[in-house]
Amino acid sequence: MPERFVLVLAGGRGERFWPWSRPERPKQLLPLARGGRSLLAATFERATALVPADHVIVMTSSDLCAAVERECPGARVLGEPMPRNTAPAIAAAAAFIPDAAAFAVLPADHAIDAVDACTRDFERAFRIAERDAVLVTFGVPPTRDDINFGYIRRGAALGERVFRVAQFTEKPDLDRAREWVASGDYSWNTGMFVWRRAVFFDALEAGRPALASALRGLDVAGGVAAFGARLREVFPALESISVDYAVLERAPNAVVIEASFDWDDLGTWGVWARRQPRDARGNVAFGDAVIVDCDGCVVVGEGGTAAAMGLRDTVVVHVNGVTLSCPLSASDGVRRVSAALRERTAR
Repeated sequence: MPERFVLVLAGGRGERFWPWSRPERPKQLLPLARGGRSLLAATFERATALVPADHVIVMTSSDLCAAVERECPGARVLGEPMPRNTAPAIAAAAAFIPDAAAFAVLPADHAIDAVDACTRDFERAFRIAERDAVLVTFGVPPTRDDINFGYIRRGAALGERVFRVAQFTEKPDLDRAREWVASGDYSWNTGMFVWRRAVFFDALEAGRPALASALRGLDVAGGVAAFGARLREVFPALESISVDYAVLERAPNAVVIEASFDWDDLGTWGVWARRQPRDARGNVAFGDAVIVDCDGCVVVGEGGTAAAMGLRDTVVVHVNGVTLSCPLSASDGVRRVSAALRERTAR
């Protein structure tokens, strides 16, 4: 069997889960997965269902390497010196992957509970990528008119649940999202991929030649420490761009597998709450939480008690002396609080 690898992208900060999420403990390290595990630990479990742990590469922020290593024992953990979005992160980490090998890309902040179905779909994606010079992505049939996801318009069918990609489209407005969901021709873009290293770099060369030139020949002979030093030299000059823009939106050889597994991008308190157990009145309680006479609330306490009384559709979070309270419908704007705090600190 050809050599296979999995790259886990674990560099995000997840500011919409403030105050639970902080720079030193971003979303992927929070116990947001099923059973109170971290999202990163759950992603690592899915990765090691596909390849041995020593064939898992985790790209994270340099200051998070120690925490990530604890969650991913046996994996090779790489630290990027500064955020440069997904295209540079993938291209840099690919230095540790042989040119003929295929590798999967898994973001560390997604929720997937059907691990067996996910493994089967990725095994199929590996076989397709090893056979054909294609960029394989995964689409999930949309269950709601969501403006927080990118969408994929399916093209010609190539097999059971496999299609050419007709178009990648970034986050739409609500009217367009409703239109796309009603058409039945679109899937949510999961941001998970499988491709051969050589095929990926050829596509990156076509879309962003400067980026490909800077990262394709990175030397890893000196190991992780020397590689990190080299990234500190190279990364500041790189364009910050997502792999969707740099590669996929212009690639003629992208295909999409319609996923058979559950999936959600846990971007807000409301999305996370949809996957949690609820009491008889629809409330979600996590940690040291007390709920009295509330309906549809999310209450989280860590390092202190979070209490809610007489509230409806409200988020109440208390973490180590810091408290957030907001309407559940406004929880996707919590990063504005983080921005306001940074501004206050800067004054």
